[in-house]
Amino acid sequence: MRFSSLRSAFRLLVGIGTVALTPTLANASNSTFYNPVLSGWHSDPSCTQVDGTFYCVTSTFISFPGLPIYASKDLINWKLISHAWNRESQLPGISTKTAGQQEGMYAATIRYHDDLFYVICEYLGVGSSNLGVVFKSPNPFDEATWSDPVTFETNLIDPDLFWDDDGKSYVATQSVVLQEIDLDTGVLSQPPISLWNGTGGVWPEGPHPYKKDGYYYLMIAEGGTATDPSITIARSRNLKGPYEAHKNNPVLTNRDTDQFFQTVGHGDLFQDLEGNWWGMCLATRSGPQYEWAVRPCYFP
Repeated sequence: MRFSSLRSAFRLLVGIGTVALTPTLANASNSTFYNPVLSGWHSDPSCTQVDGTFYCVTSTFISFPGLPIYASKDLINWKLISHAWNRESQLPGISTKTAGQQEGMYAATIRYHDDLFYVICEYLGVGSSNLGVVFKSPNPFDEATWSDPVTFETNLIDPDLFWDDDGKSYVATQSVVLQEIDLDTGVLSQPPISLWNGTGGVWPEGPHPYKKDGYYYLMIAEGGTATDPSITIARSRNLKGPYEAHKNNPVLTNRDTDQFFQTVGHGDLFQDLEGNWWGMCLATRSGPQYEWAVRPCYFP
């Protein structure tokens, strides 16, 4: 696994290792972690932590029910607790209109804000544009509580949901653009604001904005879905940019290596109860299955 630290901005150590987590939760002093934490097809993980429980969602493409929610207390043992998209009535007729095998729900993000869990995603294969969806739930352990989605039109995939300090909510999507969103109506501000072009890898996508110590950090996936994926990062004092790329990008990749774990990329960051930062990303064990890997992340 090849990764680099962000000395002046954001020190990131995510990846797949053989490192052991403690029985309760890993800490910064540990040197080994066992990965993958969830084997099989679980691509594009996004995670958050609420009251000591970690929650993650993954892509499901044309599968129904879709957008599985996994929960864990220790980042080791995970349980499937619900699906955000679990009733035909939530999106009537959408699945039957999908003709392509590589369509459906792409790269959701899960977030928690003001006592509600949100899962935002974008569905390919419903006509001339994609369908953006935002599901809400006060209790993801109860599948019935996932709402009918607020919908919005988009031509992109891989959305993130971000709330700034002023309470405004934003969607960041593939091509690394930003729009304000009304989470009651789905109305998006226009035109989209371009944030960053990445470092030159194909398909800059999967953007996740974070804020810490007065900086906005923007982490994205680059390199597509074959053997060239990577994670890169930039930061700015302003949410809308301009963003300065970290000089040692990519911060995570295994491309151009003969390592057992390949296609390492498309990750998300989250904190535990003690404020430690963690990263979750997809990878393959030199085979076709997309899996999760976990490793701690460090800010200076």
